[in-house]
Amino acid sequence: MINFPSKATTLEVVFEHNPPFQMIDENGNGYGPVYDFAIKLITHAQLAVRLNGKPWARIMVKDAKKPNTLILSISKIPQRIPNFIWLTSVYTGQPYIWRKRNAIDPKNKSIQVSMERNSHREKSIKEYFHSDNVFEFLNSTQALNALLKGRVQRFVATTFAVSGKLASLGYELNILEQLSLFDEAEFSSQGLYLTLTLGTDKEIQLALKQALKHPEIIEARNSLFDSFHKEEQALLRSQSK
Repeated sequence: MINFPSKATTLEVVFEHNPPFQMIDENGNGYGPVYDFAIKLITHAQLAVRLNGKPWARIMVKDAKKPNTLILSISKIPQRIPNFIWLTSVYTGQPYIWRKRNAIDPKNKSIQVSMERNSHREKSIKEYFHSDNVFEFLNSTQALNALLKGRVQRFVATTFAVSGKLASLGYELNILEQLSLFDEAEFSSQGLYLTLTLGTDKEIQLALKQALKHPEIIEARNSLFDSFHKEEQALLRSQSK
């Protein structure tokens, strides 16, 4: 284990409300499986940290450009790879196109879709549905709620992500109908990662990378990954019935 002096640089940890991965409670505190894993990792790395829950758009516009920042969690896509230091994957999943069950699509009118502002799927969604038919919201839960309220007709996300967001809104998965797999083409994601910003101190990078090799952290990461996979597979089976 690496020990740093008390004057070592503080690591800023930023995260959005993104159920079921990490969430922000009414007091602004973080919780959830990815958040808990990150805390375990940081504890093993013995780093001084500040924890801040923020809207995703603010994270991408401001925090993503500041050094000494850890982002929970961010999709790894080809266009982002050179712009961050990628630590470890915490989730992978296939995105689907969703609509509200028994909803009737408008006649003689384009299908409209909602998405989170600064989404990693922005380019692929706008290419698939055309820019004029895409409506952006502050976060992905609000974007999904727009589908439930009938403001749009489609939403794109993995089964597990949709289920978690629906639960946070008080709904079950069967309120939606899963259509086809969503082809992200050249914008395809490799999954959600814990990610450092460029310019982060070498000592912080080394401490986190060393901690990721610790048996307890390896076990915790594998357990996190496996639990997400099993839950998503169960949801997919329920959709196919």
